[in-house]
Amino acid sequence: MLQVEREFKNLLTKSQYHSLLEDFKPLLSKEITQTNSYYDWDGILQSHKMALRIRIVEGKTIGEITLKIPQSSLEVLEFTHELPVEILHQYNEQKQFTLPLSIKETLESNGVFIEKVEQTALLTTHRFEGPLSNNEWLVLDESYYNGKVDYEMEMEVQNLSLGEEVFLKILQKYQIQREQAESKIKRALSSLSS
Repeated sequence: MLQVEREFKNLLTKSQYHSLLEDFKPLLSKEITQTNSYYDWDGILQSHKMALRIRIVEGKTIGEITLKIPQSSLEVLEFTHELPVEILHQYNEQKQFTLPLSIKETLESNGVFIEKVEQTALLTTHRFEGPLSNNEWLVLDESYYNGKVDYEMEMEVQNLSLGEEVFLKILQKYQIQREQAESKIKRALSSLSS
């Protein structure tokens, strides 16, 4: 499955996160806990600015392997391959796996030739999400990785300019400094070296 993800991200303090959560809770109808396991082979994906993750959502029987290929700072192509969580748990326990053919072929069409990958980072997120409108989907994340906790607001949008306007209004209303968040994988990986 191919999807274009358009989103704005901003890191939050704990108190900003709780203020937003309190005010937007009626709209954030979906609450989940998910674990992202990130994979690479000898830094090859990272050197191509790509990311590969296994995502398992608590209580679900199907999980996913997703290859992310950035198109710009705000748009990412996502190629997703769904599998039963039992198989994904095995991959995570072994900390390596052979790529599904669909992901392997997508990588090869982008000039990357690898067959298997090894786990590089692990991150668990408690997420609240819901629609603000037909164009914007608000996400509030509390993420745990390598003994660290961070807070983040994401807004997934259909239209970048309309979405950015709404995103910036929320930041302004809550007096939140615009601080573009690095991707979760980058934050998890950089925490390993600090």
